[in-house]
Amino acid sequence: MISIRHLAATLLVSPTLALAQPAIPAPAPVPTPIAPSVVPAPVVTLPASPADGIPAPAGEIPAAATPEAPGEPSDPTERFLVEKILGGTTRGQQLLENGWRIYGWTQGSFTTGSVRRSALPVPFIDRAEQFSLNQNWLHIEKAVDTSRKELQIGGAVDLILPGTDSRLTISRGLLDNQLGRTDYPIDLFQAYLDIFAPNIGPQGTTFRVGKFATFLEYETVQQVTSPFISRSYLFQYDPFTHTGALAITPLNDDVTVSNGIVMGNDNFFTQYRPTYIGQIRWAPKEGKSSIGLGVTVTNPRFDQSANFSYYNDYNLQFTHKLTDKLQYILDASFAHEDNVIVDGRLTSANWFGTVHYLLWDVTEKWQAKARVELFEDSKGIRTGTAGLYTAVTLGATWKPTPWLWVLPEVRYDNNNRGRPFEGNNNMFTASIGGLVRW
Repeated sequence: MISIRHLAATLLVSPTLALAQPAIPAPAPVPTPIAPSVVPAPVVTLPASPADGIPAPAGEIPAAATPEAPGEPSDPTERFLVEKILGGTTRGQQLLENGWRIYGWTQGSFTTGSVRRSALPVPFIDRAEQFSLNQNWLHIEKAVDTSRKELQIGGAVDLILPGTDSRLTISRGLLDNQLGRTDYPIDLFQAYLDIFAPNIGPQGTTFRVGKFATFLEYETVQQVTSPFISRSYLFQYDPFTHTGALAITPLNDDVTVSNGIVMGNDNFFTQYRPTYIGQIRWAPKEGKSSIGLGVTVTNPRFDQSANFSYYNDYNLQFTHKLTDKLQYILDASFAHEDNVIVDGRLTSANWFGTVHYLLWDVTEKWQAKARVELFEDSKGIRTGTAGLYTAVTLGATWKPTPWLWVLPEVRYDNNNRGRPFEGNNNMFTASIGGLVRW
């Protein structure tokens, strides 16, 4: 007999399945990574780290994920401590006037609940009953101004210096020798060069080369542009970053297409398999809705000799402003991989889900939010335990001042077939976080 949860999962996941048909895109790391080794397939008991063969996925909420430098304040003219100090010097003021941005934030959290040691496979709040300094984030950027129809060069660098979130975001081949040695590694999350060519495409094209954040999935690693302290399974167990080249071309004021070739998901030169990434995004400037369709496509065959995961991912993001203060977001993905070993036999596996968000701007200083997710890990190769995960999260963001945020949340998780939460199939967590922008 079909259970109510399976029926709900089928109904909620159906938008993703409709997109994931033969035509034509997710990352996931682990707090205590397994050392890289040659294994026949991704057989794990904990969520896999990108540096260990199975890539990991992958506040002021953007209308939809775009291939632009993330982490921007909602008001691009808003300045915090570092830029205020720079603005008080002649050379610093020149940098700011020439389009440079230098800022960051420090974010920490504490999680308690029904687990006593680890909230795995729930990402970013896995360290139960202890304080985590999640992110010391530094962002340096020289943005290109696409309204100026002239050749321009820009780029961005993002670092976590350090933070517990780095255990989950480090790409294979770049600073991954820290994994397993410390709970506070350093991550070079992004480092890319932008070249704006005004004569290529209807409104010019920005060519991005280097290591850059994915535009698959709605949530982000950057806490200032992600709604909750914890992250969705869909975000965690799909890509975080890509290394390669990307072309971003606005077709008109409403539609932007992005096309690129990268080395796979969450790897940095040590592995190489040409992978296409792309997105088409419709976001009318005066409209209430936006839609983004994104993919990452390669030969989705697990590399047993290198113990590295290559998979295809198909992603839909939809946002709609219900009122001036209330916004709904849908994030849906389907991913699949071949040549994996499950229960001692070679097989294929897939993982898919939908995440639904409601964001309510109660006042200028308070935002209330809710997230409901259904995530199916059919063979358990992403989370370590097969089953349908159901997660409900309620939270808020309080900003007593623009530079200080308080981030409380409560979350309930369930797996209908396994017991991934310290031997239980249910888990309750309550987290409190704080963020200081500088």
